[in-house]
Amino acid sequence: MSMMDRLKIRHLRALVAVAEQGTLVRAADVLSITQPAVSKTLAELEGIVGRQLLERTSKGATLTAAGRVLLRHAGASLRALNEGLDSLATGQEGEAPTLLIGALPNVAATVLPPALLRFAETDPRVRISVRTGSNAQLIAALRQGVLDLLIGRLAEPADMQGLSFEQLYTESLVLVVRPQHPLAGCRNIDPELLRKHRLVLPDAGTRVREAADRFFVSSALGLPVQTIETIDIAFGRSYVLQSDAVWFVPLGAIENDLRQGTFVRLPIDTRITEGPVGLTRRVDRVPSDALDQLMEEIRQSASEWLNRAALP
Repeated sequence: MSMMDRLKIRHLRALVAVAEQGTLVRAADVLSITQPAVSKTLAELEGIVGRQLLERTSKGATLTAAGRVLLRHAGASLRALNEGLDSLATGQEGEAPTLLIGALPNVAATVLPPALLRFAETDPRVRISVRTGSNAQLIAALRQGVLDLLIGRLAEPADMQGLSFEQLYTESLVLVVRPQHPLAGCRNIDPELLRKHRLVLPDAGTRVREAADRFFVSSALGLPVQTIETIDIAFGRSYVLQSDAVWFVPLGAIENDLRQGTFVRLPIDTRITEGPVGLTRRVDRVPSDALDQLMEEIRQSASEWLNRAALP
């Protein structure tokens, strides 16, 4: 029996899930199976290809060189199959293009919507799928061929191999509170006062959290202890509106709320958190005409956002 005859979709799905989630436990949750079942499936896959695909450590699982090679094709194959099944399910058996876009939550809430609205007017046939998550998760999905384009922060140089980045703008994190907060309305705030309040921060290990940590270290505050970590904008918004917590959040995610007075921005200098936001693509893929057009709409939308983002 050949290698292809033995290979099953569940093998590829397990490899992609572990690569994306970083641990067998989280991969099992995503796949709705047990961790031993994930381990067994991956062991079967390694037996089929005759190579070690994963290195298991106390912190999780990382792909070997052979695993990364197989992953590039596994993600693209699963995506193509899903598109075919979707076309059959919706009765669209013609060649209707599909674009899969990854975006950080703050970008998905600001730059992306107007770009997609304009794009739909120019090419209504194209189906768009938008996926949000952390920068690391989206970079992994882009490498796997699951995404055509990522709109997010610039990744570490080691993670950019085989990828290109086009900067659209720079964005900083801001400190915001509800209008009833004791610090709301203060003209001058010593960063030391932040110690008295619980902080809502981006998830540990994300690019925006690294930016937040730079602020705390540079302010001689040390890393905060009383924290809630999330990149879920809806949760962060709801929690901070119901408490005296201070939210460290990308400006784009909270811009409309600041304009409407739902939140108050604290007058604390956070320019050290500024980081580049832009378009990340795989260099080994020539963009389609549809993707080229969408990227142009995103560039225009980013320029418009920059003009709005100069808050008083």
